[in-house]
Amino acid sequence: MNLWYTAPREQEVERGKIQGIYERSVVVGKNYMDPRYQILENLKVSYNYFKIKLTAPGTPVPKLGQFYQIRCSTTTDPLLRRPFSVHRFVQLGNIAHLEILYRVAGKGTEWLSNRKKHEFLDILGPFGNGFILDEGNLPLVIVSRGIGIAPLYAVGEEVRKRDNKREIFILMGARLKERVFYESECKSLGKVFIYTDDGSTGFHGRAPDLLLHLLQEKKLPEKFTLCACGPAQMLKELDELSVRFGFRGQVAMEDRMGCGFGACLSCVCPLRVSEIVINEQWEKPALQWSEDGTQVFSLVCKDGPVYDLNEVDWNEWTA
Repeated sequence: MNLWYTAPREQEVERGKIQGIYERSVVVGKNYMDPRYQILENLKVSYNYFKIKLTAPGTPVPKLGQFYQIRCSTTTDPLLRRPFSVHRFVQLGNIAHLEILYRVAGKGTEWLSNRKKHEFLDILGPFGNGFILDEGNLPLVIVSRGIGIAPLYAVGEEVRKRDNKREIFILMGARLKERVFYESECKSLGKVFIYTDDGSTGFHGRAPDLLLHLLQEKKLPEKFTLCACGPAQMLKELDELSVRFGFRGQVAMEDRMGCGFGACLSCVCPLRVSEIVINEQWEKPALQWSEDGTQVFSLVCKDGPVYDLNEVDWNEWTA
């Protein structure tokens, strides 16, 4: 018995979208390198973290938090594209540059780290939903771990551009001090708090521990909005703190995505039925409901990667 359903019309619409993207990906998967994405620089910034800058003339302007699917091979190994969040998109007149901050963690990203200036990359996107920036003046607390700072830096940058007086607090860190990076860049946006799991630099503990410490010590405002990106367990604990201290937030999910546009179903994420957020910015076209309406699953690539902090069923996600 089929426990999950999508309205037939929606299936047809989605099938048409997927087919169009699939046909393009087959073409670019052979010998075609998209001339819009040419490498301007590909630099190591720290440890095994790199930043690649590409020309992007005529391409859609991505929303904060959206992602691209990059083919990291000239052969079929690795076969699948890799998802990379938008780090920065800079547009000066008719000139546009796309920046992606990434960590070398396998064969695909190692291949990417060896690409040189003037080479072209085969890229699809941007995909997904982005962060929704409120127009209020509540302080912004950014919480990241490792490469999680990649999409969040642009959030802080945009908030600072809109309001030079708005308070921004950035909690960032990693397991070891050698893996803490981008501190100086983030200091240009607001007040930075560093943590490491082993205490080798900054606060001794993880991101949720640091946030709890700052709240208990009254080193953060009582009211604020939060944006976060990191491993699921970190986000789960931030959700628990949000219930305890009464703040709201948005999170960019880190997940493997085989296709990036909803065809492979490899990025299924459970949501809380009573907390689903659907609006003009977050349409959530890929929700899959159980027949009795007690369970709902989302595709991170289509409905995310950005969600409301309280929207994800973290207990189910981390089980």
